[in-house]
Amino acid sequence: MENEIDLKELRRRRNWTQDDMGRFFGVDKSTVWRWENEGIPARGATRKAIEREWLASEKAGAAA
Repeated sequence: MENEIDLKELRRRRNWTQDDMGRFFGVDKSTVWRWENEGIPARGATRKAIEREWLASEKAGAAA
């Protein structure tokens, strides 16, 4: 992926708390904290879901 994913920015764009993001991705808020502070998974289904949501948030921001 060319652009680095900023999960805090994604939460801001979606107006989500860490709890909200955790529910969306099916993880605990402590996992969201870890992703924000230590990095998101490098590969796998979770990474793909985060990438899709990031790209959707960029498109929504460009349309606004």
